[in-house]
Amino acid sequence: MVIFDFNNLRSCREMKSLKKLVAILVLSIMLIGIASMAAGCLPMTTDGAATENGGAAAEEATGFAAVFAKYGTWVWLAILVVAFYFLLIRPQRMRTKKSQDLMSSLARGDEVVTAGGFHGRIKDIRDDVIVITIAAGTDVKVSKASVSKKVIAEKK
Repeated sequence: MVIFDFNNLRSCREMKSLKKLVAILVLSIMLIGIASMAAGCLPMTTDGAATENGGAAAEEATGFAAVFAKYGTWVWLAILVVAFYFLLIRPQRMRTKKSQDLMSSLARGDEVVTAGGFHGRIKDIRDDVIVITIAAGTDVKVSKASVSKKVIAEKK
C-alpha cells in the first residue's frame, strides 16, 4: 500500500497532506525530546534518610536519568543541530539543486515560464541570458535564473 508517490506529487491536496505528516512527525520528535529532558531534570527520589554529608540525602542517578544528568546540554545541542539541518539547510540545498538542474537542462525550443509570468519558447541561450519568443516577432531577453519552470506538453 503506497501512501504517497513522491515522484508524482501533482495535486495540491497530496502536498498539503504530506506537509501535515511532516509537521506531525517533527512535533512528535520535539515532544519526545522535551519529555526526555524533563525526565532528566526531575529531582531524584530519596528514602528520606539523612546521610553523613551534612544531612542531605544523595543518590546516584541511574539509567536514562544518568545520561541526561551528565550530557543533557549536549543532547539538546545535538537535537537543535539536527532540527536546523532538516528544517532549514536541507530544503534550501534541494531547492538550489533543483534550480541548477533546471537551468542546465534548458535547450533551444523549450517552452518555459519565467518568474515574471512570461510564457514563451527559448530562441537563444547565452551564458546567463536567454532570449524568449513570447509572441510572433516579440522577443524578450531575460536572465537564465528567472526561468521558474519548463512547460511540458501533455499528449492527448
